[in-house]
Amino acid sequence: MSDILTTMVLHLRFPDDGWERIARDWSAWWAGELERPLVVLECSEPEDRLKPHFASTFLGNFPTMPADDLLSLFEPRLAATHYLGDSFPRFWPNFGPGIIAAFAGAELHPTAITTWFAPASTGPAAGCHVRMDWHNRWWQRVQEITAAASERWGQQLVVGFTDLGGNLDILAHLRGTQQLMIDLVKAPGEVDRLVAETTAAWLDCYERLYRLLAPAGRGITCWAPLWSPGRGYMLQSDISYNISPQMFARFVLPDLESCCAALDYAFYHLDGRGQLGHVDLLLALPRLRGIQWVPGYGQPAPENWLPLLRRIRASGKLCQVTVSPAGALTITRELGGKGFCFVIDEPPLTPAEGAAFLEQLEREGYDRV
Repeated sequence: MSDILTTMVLHLRFPDDGWERIARDWSAWWAGELERPLVVLECSEPEDRLKPHFASTFLGNFPTMPADDLLSLFEPRLAATHYLGDSFPRFWPNFGPGIIAAFAGAELHPTAITTWFAPASTGPAAGCHVRMDWHNRWWQRVQEITAAASERWGQQLVVGFTDLGGNLDILAHLRGTQQLMIDLVKAPGEVDRLVAETTAAWLDCYERLYRLLAPAGRGITCWAPLWSPGRGYMLQSDISYNISPQMFARFVLPDLESCCAALDYAFYHLDGRGQLGHVDLLLALPRLRGIQWVPGYGQPAPENWLPLLRRIRASGKLCQVTVSPAGALTITRELGGKGFCFVIDEPPLTPAEGAAFLEQLEREGYDRV
């Protein structure tokens, strides 16, 4: 079966010299040597948008479908995508955020648009532990799909890490969010222990998946459109929206420091204005390479947060934002483009419109500071 899978050819809309250019320009960006922003721009023709968009489906909805059949469902969308700018062909095995909790015993309930977790332990925190079960059906499935995708598509695209989750996010799945909030106040010492166990589990999962992904030689990506030439990941702690900077420093920062120490290209997913109180702590992490700013539902678009973006860049960190073409132009005009990665999302562009936007961005001098 392995010999058959490795012969599967994808007819991708990606230039012949694409991977050489991706490695060159993304590596220069990480090193602070690229005098322009990165632009991740995936386009499709209007008629192709009518095709089933299977790429966003939670794979937990297909727990028993043969891996080969499941991966075949993604190929029409991959083939219809035009990879412009600094985008690259990628496949993300999406089992839902914080899937490590399922490996440790939480019940996973996938739906069409998200996944839910039933807590594994709601009793006293002292009786709770975070232990990986490597025979767990969800770990076996994630490993199976990741390995099968790497074999099937080889060096034609980069297969990403599934969404492992952040330490407190994983604990929230295992304990229940309300119970974890109580634990933080009433049993902080036990949470210290649980956080340490979660970090150890995270690092173990990362290493096991890295050994499956790295041999393809197309670099590393994750659930976010972030490419790196070596060990990289978009770290997160979404539940930190609800805690103080003091709690963040105690319960989250040590985990981030440990993960950053194990990674060469670590980013942080700063999700929502409730996390803005943690920015100083994040900017002070020496091995954290950058911050992805996501304002959150109902909030102004990223180009309306120029003081925050300026602060991130002034610290020496890189910055990724998901913006419209107009938003990317605004940020470039106001702050310069160097050190930014613009993920162009809405509105959807045709390949011709995408190419015209890239030309406009270049004409305006995107290395301006």
